Amino acid sequence: MPGRSPRASSRDAILRVFAEHVADRGYADTSLGDVAAELNLSKGTIVHHFGTKEALLREVHVAYFARRFAEADFVHAHLADPVSRLVAMVYALLAAHRDDRAASLACLRELVRYFDGDLTDYVRKQRVRYTEIVVDILRAGVGRGLLRTPDPQMTALQVFGMCNYAWTWYRPDGPQSVEDIARLFAHNVLAGLVTPSGDDRELDVLITEAIETVRKAPGRSAAGAPEGGNPAEPVPTAP
Repeated sequence: MPGRSPRASSRDAILRVFAEHVADRGYADTSLGDVAAELNLSKGTIVHHFGTKEALLREVHVAYFARRFAEADFVHAHLADPVSRLVAMVYALLAAHRDDRAASLACLRELVRYFDGDLTDYVRKQRVRYTEIVVDILRAGVGRGLLRTPDPQMTALQVFGMCNYAWTWYRPDGPQSVEDIARLFAHNVLAGLVTPSGDDRELDVLITEAIETVRKAPGRSAAGAPEGGNPAEPVPTAP
C-alpha cells in the first residue's frame, strides 16, 4: 500500500494510523508491521518511537484524553451557565464517536478487553477526572437552582453511560446525524433535570448554542481537521 505522505514518519501520523487499525481490526489483530507498511516506514521506526504495541495504545489514550480535556476547557471558557455546559458535554461525548472515531473506539472498546495494570490505572484516573467535570457542572446547576438531582455523581454516570456506549450502535453513515442524536439526548436528559419553563423553543436555542460552541473547539480529532457532519438544525417541537 502506498505511503500517505512524506511526513508520515511523525509520531502523530503513527498514532493516527495505529488507532485506525485498532478501530477496524481490534487490538489483537493489529500489527506494527501493517501500520509501518501503510505509512511507508520500517517497523523499526515505529519501535524506535514507541517501543511496544501496548506503549502505542497508551499514547493513543494520552492524546485522546488531552483532546477531550482541552475540549471541556473550551466549553467552560465559552459557556457561562451549567445547563449549556451540560448540553455541550453531551454533544462532545457523542461527536467524538464521529469526529475522533478511531481513537474513541480504541479507548472505549479495546482497553477493557485486553489490559490491566499500569495502563488501566492511568485510564481509570483520567476517566475519574473527566467524570468530575460533569459532576461539577451538575452540582453548580443544582446550587443555582437550574438543575435538580439528588445525586450529581450518579446522574453524571447516567450521562456517560448514555453517551460512551454509542460506539455499539452509532454509525457515521447512519440515518441520524450526531447533532440529531445529541439534541434528542439533551431533550430527554434535561426533561428530568431542568425546572420546567413551558417553552421548548428556549431549550432548542440553548442546545444549538452548546453544539456550536463545541464545534468551534480547536484540535478535537486526531487528524486536527474541522469536524464533519451536517449543520445543526433545530429539532421540531410540539406547538
